[in-house]
Amino acid sequence: MIWFVAAALAQDAVTLEYVKKGQVGTSKPAFTVITNADASDLTVKGSCGGVRFDRTGPSSRKDRKTWELDLPQGTHTCTGSLSVETTDGETGEMPLKFTVQVLPPMKMRLVPDSLDLPSRTLSVTLERDASRVDVAIFGPGGTEIGGAMVTTSARSGEPIQVAWAQADGEALKMKLKGYDADGFYAELELNPWKYSIPHEDVVFATGSADIDVAEVPKLQAAMVEVQNTLAKYGKDVVIKLFVDGHTDTVGDAGSNQTLSLGRAKSIAAWFKRAGFPGDIYYAGTGERGLAVPTADSVDEPRNRRAVYTLAASSPTLEGNVSWERL
Repeated sequence: MIWFVAAALAQDAVTLEYVKKGQVGTSKPAFTVITNADASDLTVKGSCGGVRFDRTGPSSRKDRKTWELDLPQGTHTCTGSLSVETTDGETGEMPLKFTVQVLPPMKMRLVPDSLDLPSRTLSVTLERDASRVDVAIFGPGGTEIGGAMVTTSARSGEPIQVAWAQADGEALKMKLKGYDADGFYAELELNPWKYSIPHEDVVFATGSADIDVAEVPKLQAAMVEVQNTLAKYGKDVVIKLFVDGHTDTVGDAGSNQTLSLGRAKSIAAWFKRAGFPGDIYYAGTGERGLAVPTADSVDEPRNRRAVYTLAASSPTLEGNVSWERL
C-alpha cells in the first residue's frame, strides 16, 4: 500500500497518514492521526461516503488513531476538520479533505489448457496490470513440495507464464496469489490431481442402459480400486467421481449421445448404491473422443466404453457437453 504523509500541524504536533486505496474483500482505505506531542485536546470530526470518523479528548505523544473506512466500491470524497491544543499551549486547526478509492475484487484466471504438470508450467491472467505471481505446490499430508515467485509487468488480461520447482511427490493442490501494481491481490486454488480407474467395461444390451447382473462383478472390481484410492488420497483431496459414457459410430449421433448419457448415469448410480462417499457426476459424450478412430457406422467394441475418473476438479469433456450431478 502507498502511505501519503501530510504537512505537520502546530509545530509538528500532529501528522496525518492516508491509505487512499482499498479493495473489496481484501483491504480498506484508512485515515490515521499521529500525535507527536502531548496534547490536552485533539478533536477530529468528519465523514467519508456516509462513514463517520471522530474523536475528542487528550492524547499522548506517539499515540496513533486509525479509522479503517468500510466503504463500498467506488471513489469517495472525505471531509472534516481537525484541531489540537498541546499541553504547552500551542493550538492549531485545519480542514480535512481527501479522496479514497475502493476497487472491485480482482480476479485471477487460469488460461485454458495451460496447466502442464509434467513440465511444471501454467499461465494465468489478472484483471489489472500485474507485478507478481506466487505459487505454492502441496503434496500428500498438506506438505509444501514446491513453488515459485514470478515478477511480471504483464498488462491486464495478458497471460503470465508461471514455472515452478518441485521436489519429488504428487502435486495435489496448488495455491496462487497474483498481485497488481498497488499490492492488491487475487487468489486462485487449483486441484490438479486426478486418477482414471482401470476397469473392464460393462457390456450393455443393444439400445439399453440397464446393467445386467452378469456385469456387476466388473463394477465391484472397479469399486475396490476406488476404495484403495480414497484410502490413499482422501485425507488430502476432496475426491469426486466422474463417469463419462462413450459409444461407437453405429447409429445417428443424437441417439448415441442419449444412450451414452443413460449408460453413464446407470454406472454412476451403481457406485452411489455401492457406497461411494463423495459427489458423483456423469456425462455422455456419444461418438466424441473415440478410443479407436473409425469411420461412421463402424461397430467397434473398444469405443463402447465408460471412463471412471476420480478427481478434485471436473475433467474436461469433448464437445459442448457438461457434467450432471447424480
